[in-house]
Amino acid sequence: MIIGLVGEKLAGKDTAANYLAEKYGAAHFRFTHILDAILEDLSLPISRQNEIDLGLGLRKIFGEHVLVNALEKRVSKSWAKIIVVNGIRMDEMEIVKSWEGAKTIYITAPLETRFERYNIRHEKVDDAQMDLRQFTEQEKAPTEIGIPDLGKKADYKIENTGSLEDMYRKLDEIITKHTGIV
Repeated sequence: MIIGLVGEKLAGKDTAANYLAEKYGAAHFRFTHILDAILEDLSLPISRQNEIDLGLGLRKIFGEHVLVNALEKRVSKSWAKIIVVNGIRMDEMEIVKSWEGAKTIYITAPLETRFERYNIRHEKVDDAQMDLRQFTEQEKAPTEIGIPDLGKKADYKIENTGSLEDMYRKLDEIITKHTGIV
């Protein structure tokens, strides 16, 4: 089973992916893994803005499917029974949905909740550096603006506004429905 995760920044995609990896042994693949490896090799900071710029540049020069094709190559090498593809953007949704056994989940949360998480998290060098206006502006980037529309195309939607246990229960229901694993 392949689970594709789409959602706004800090909606809970990584938390969901990490839970699925921990509980079910899922292999976790992020589109940003590819971008971050390139940024690291270039000795550039791993920031959300650098990921956005690099992703757009790669798409512009090498074609709009360059990242999803690279991720598909990585996914095809996995032997895991459950694979999580995290961070679907732009035109990647239809491609991921076409993969055999793929189901997509839109994980979303209100802007204010995500901004609170942003101020706590320190994963990227630019975390907790923007004010709410800047945070909101970044959501207008080409890689971010279409996420709610992609969410409408997902097989499932999780409103991540409750407890972690609530989100985990919703994920468990999806896994059980499609795999029979309890």
